[in-house]
Amino acid sequence: MDNMIKKTKKRLMWIFAILTMLFLLLFVVIAYIAVSNSILSDQKEKAIEMISNKSVSHLIHEANEPYERTKGSLLAVVTPTGEIVHRHGESIDNIIKGWTPDSLESREIDEDNREYLFVAKPIEAGGYVYSGVDITQQKEVLNRLFTVLILLTVLFTFAAMGLSFLMAGKAIGPIINSFKRQREFVNDASHELRTPLSILSAGLEILEEEEENHLSEFSRQTVNDMSAEVRRMTSLVNDLLLLARSDSGKLVLVKEKFDLSGLVSRSVRAFSKVVQDNGLSITSEIQENVHMSGDRERIQQVIYLFLDNAVKYNQKNGTIHVRLTSTEKKVYILVKDSGIGIPPEHLTKIFERFYRVDKARSRNLGSNGIGLSIARFIVEAHGGNIEVNSTVGEGTSFLIVLYK
Repeated sequence: MDNMIKKTKKRLMWIFAILTMLFLLLFVVIAYIAVSNSILSDQKEKAIEMISNKSVSHLIHEANEPYERTKGSLLAVVTPTGEIVHRHGESIDNIIKGWTPDSLESREIDEDNREYLFVAKPIEAGGYVYSGVDITQQKEVLNRLFTVLILLTVLFTFAAMGLSFLMAGKAIGPIINSFKRQREFVNDASHELRTPLSILSAGLEILEEEEENHLSEFSRQTVNDMSAEVRRMTSLVNDLLLLARSDSGKLVLVKEKFDLSGLVSRSVRAFSKVVQDNGLSITSEIQENVHMSGDRERIQQVIYLFLDNAVKYNQKNGTIHVRLTSTEKKVYILVKDSGIGIPPEHLTKIFERFYRVDKARSRNLGSNGIGLSIARFIVEAHGGNIEVNSTVGEGTSFLIVLYK
């Protein structure tokens, strides 16, 4: 549960941080485009103003007429034959070469490590006029502005991550409190239910033993059904109590060195009758003399959980195979069935509490959806892990990996 809360908190933090970063990047792009357009538009107007001067049309006829221009600007007047009759700026020849505008046109041009904004248009008297403004300084300012904006974005993104971490903590606070109250309720309810269930179970056992010969067939069947339901409820209460203890960290593993080969063999034999009653078959491949250090009772519980699953979710005339192997440091317990399989989209969720792939089938089979959660908790408490592979319609295999 704590793992899930941490993951949720982390996910909330990243979502907030990413959204903030995207917003900042969008702001940077819009701000840069707006400032850039404003500056370049101003320079373009200056260039247009130069060629809009009435005296420009006379320059084609009066090459030596003085012409007032701003600092850093370039100007050229070209006859219809391509002869430059008026120029200001030596580098303008290469810039205007081959450029014959049909109407007012503008271009940004790099020349001699300088950047220019040029406008050009045809003259009514014939020929063309070109004017350019040096925008190198403005471009440098825009580049510096862009760099500053990017650095501010990075800075504010880190600040947003810190803020989002605090906000995620506050947002998830009520959820944590709710889980704590739920945990306490489950723990208390499990303890309260164990005593009456034990009394009820003991009473039914006495009734079965002492009154068996005096009960009618219907009464005997009713007592048997009640006993089965009490056992199921007792198992559920024990599972809930185990989960409550795992959440609170109060579960203590009784670790000892034991014969895992013998434990797996006995578990397979214990399930043989259940397997046969369900029209299935079971085979095993158990390496001898495999020992490990752990809680014998809990490891057996894990094996039982996977064998029980293999029986419940198998197909008619299906098979179950159990294999135990080991290496120098690890042991591997494989439980494989030829059952209905698990769809790929559910594989990452099957270890979540109360999660059932097929709710209707699980309910009919008496599954409460917490078996795999318990198995994972026990295995992880031993420092191991569970790997699952499944193909719909072909079966599922669970590989339990534990350290010796």
